[in-house]
Amino acid sequence: MRYFVLLLSLLVLPTTAAAQAVVGSVRDMDGRPLAEAHVLVVPIERRAVTDAEGRFRLPPLPAGEYRLDVSLIGFAPVSRVLRVSGGGGSIEPLEIRMTPTPLTLSGIEVTASGTGRAPAAVTQATSQLSGKALERELSGTVAQTLRYQPGISVRFNGPAAAMPVMRGLTGDRVLVLQDGQRTADLAGSATDHGVTIDPLAAQRVEVVRGPATLLYGNNALGGVVNVISGDVSGGMPTAPQAAFAIRSESAYPGIALNGRVSAPLGEAFAVSARGGFRTAGDMRIGADPLLGRRLRNTEQRSWNGSFAVSHSSETWTSSVAARVYDFTYGLPYPPGADPIDLRGERFELAARTDLVFEAQAFPSLRIDATLQEYAHDEIDAGDVVQQRFELDTRTLNVMLRQGMIGPLHEGAWGASVLLKDYAATGPAALTPAAVSRAFGIFGFQAVGLGIGEAALQLGGRFDRYAIESRSSEKFGAGVERVFDALSGSAGLNVPVSNAFTVSLTAARSFRAPTVEELFSGAPHAGTGAVEYGNAGLQEEHGRSLELLLHLRTSRLSGQASVYASAIDGYIEPVFVGDTIIDDVTLPVFVYGQDEARMRGIEGMLEIAVAGDVVVGLRGDVLHAEHRDGTPLSFMPPARLGLSVRWDNGTLSLGGDAHHEFAQTRTGAADEAPTDAHTIFRADAGARLRLFGRVHSLTLRVDNIGNTLHRESTSRIKDFAPSAGRNIAIGYRVHF
Repeated sequence: MRYFVLLLSLLVLPTTAAAQAVVGSVRDMDGRPLAEAHVLVVPIERRAVTDAEGRFRLPPLPAGEYRLDVSLIGFAPVSRVLRVSGGGGSIEPLEIRMTPTPLTLSGIEVTASGTGRAPAAVTQATSQLSGKALERELSGTVAQTLRYQPGISVRFNGPAAAMPVMRGLTGDRVLVLQDGQRTADLAGSATDHGVTIDPLAAQRVEVVRGPATLLYGNNALGGVVNVISGDVSGGMPTAPQAAFAIRSESAYPGIALNGRVSAPLGEAFAVSARGGFRTAGDMRIGADPLLGRRLRNTEQRSWNGSFAVSHSSETWTSSVAARVYDFTYGLPYPPGADPIDLRGERFELAARTDLVFEAQAFPSLRIDATLQEYAHDEIDAGDVVQQRFELDTRTLNVMLRQGMIGPLHEGAWGASVLLKDYAATGPAALTPAAVSRAFGIFGFQAVGLGIGEAALQLGGRFDRYAIESRSSEKFGAGVERVFDALSGSAGLNVPVSNAFTVSLTAARSFRAPTVEELFSGAPHAGTGAVEYGNAGLQEEHGRSLELLLHLRTSRLSGQASVYASAIDGYIEPVFVGDTIIDDVTLPVFVYGQDEARMRGIEGMLEIAVAGDVVVGLRGDVLHAEHRDGTPLSFMPPARLGLSVRWDNGTLSLGGDAHHEFAQTRTGAADEAPTDAHTIFRADAGARLRLFGRVHSLTLRVDNIGNTLHRESTSRIKDFAPSAGRNIAIGYRVHF
């Protein structure tokens, strides 16, 4: 209860009398309403999502001039100037008309900049999935949903324990957010832990590839994934709304459900509730001479839910949400070993407040906080808990947005606090208990160069990260480590024309070592290995240079990047031999450090060749090695994809082929090479308006040839191949 009172206090702020809300509708060029369009007010970042009638309602706005951005997959984004006078009470209802396009055009990107910018104005490579594009790609985990995006692959430890790999980096180097706030689970700490977000609850997924420590600090060396579920959006529905989704996949035999309702309470308050569950049996694979057609012990079950209250007025908006995620899943295991199951839960209280000022220099201030409690048990075949992990996390973030001040364009200034209490108990405890404390301050500034729209984007951040293990009989006396780090970036953004933009960015980033990397000292049944940490590890420092090209016309949409990076003190497990424990042979790993060097190219291009037909090409290649030229372990191979899609706005048909080249550059972590393979997919969809409701039906067939293949990024690829042929069908209704 004390946590709830603490978060609720973020709502109890002085406020002025309510003014008339900004209302409007979004329609296509023929006047038909468009549901699930995203409406964003810049620079203060007030949001709304249209209902089944295409209507939206924004909180009252102070007097001033704003940019209103509207985006929906299948339509060209729309931006218009919104002028508010007299506190917003005189605004007439708005009507936005959108032009359909078969191209997959992203909307405004917030995760990369924190200030809501068009993709062409962001100097880092980004991706965004929403609407029909998200429905086409939905899978059982966030990582599987993103796996065909350029530069993103999957760290596979079974269908439930999957984590995105971004430009070869994963685990603690990739930060996963929900509604812009850290998801405090243990997915980044070990390969057998999963991300506690169900992608079926997502309204949109934003991805930043490459270092993003400037805004987010530790854990963002490789990139950021932000799953936007809308729980703490602060949006105000025009009327009661509801959405329901159901999905089933043959390779993961079972069903997934998700439902959401929201309703206004008078002029100033709104409530929303969301809930869902997922269940699946053992994963089906292509025929394997040893494993057969199923990967044993990969069944899963989870349920999730949230309840949120929002308040809006002319000068501030606030949301408080309670979220829960409960899960059970099994892990694949090698011949001769015993199966391990994981059972756990994450409970979260999240709050966000946005204050709006009648000042162009500093238009808004955001404060957000979370209180999260996570725990899971690792259970052996005899239903005995061998190890229990517990993690209590507290976060607080403050960000002041800056507007135009002479040649200074938009900016952001802020501070963050991260507190973590971690414990591992049980007879097979891997590490001692530990406490982590982090504090960071940052600033970001865009500066106009006086040459067209060209701008220089500068940023800097200071972080202090302290971690202290607690004394225990098993692991000995406690050890405290403190890491101080400076991060920064400098980017040049040059719009060559209305359609073509070139950006060049240099960045310095950092990551502190984790509890597991510092203090592990036992067999870990979840990974099937003995792991030893190194308490003397130093922080990782990344240095990167990236050239980004962005193209968008009425017939073309594309993004390509060329990058090179070096990570001083790159931490990885080094294979030192085998040992026998209870008559089972286990590999032994010790965490070490070396310099890592990475060079890569990635990109995608879509061309509207005729009418509603789009041809797409995407691919990526990464060369990753140590300072002496030996390869890094568990790196993704080069990939190339070709797609064709017909989409007339109501019906769609598509197909694609994704070729993954052989990975023969294996590292020192006792890994095997993987063979080249090609995965063929096909999909069909319908989006219809019937009886005042918007219905979406999606059918997708993955791995049509039932090809047996393995993920080169997986530590268990020797005995755990990826899924075989999969028929996925999904239905969603919005009313």
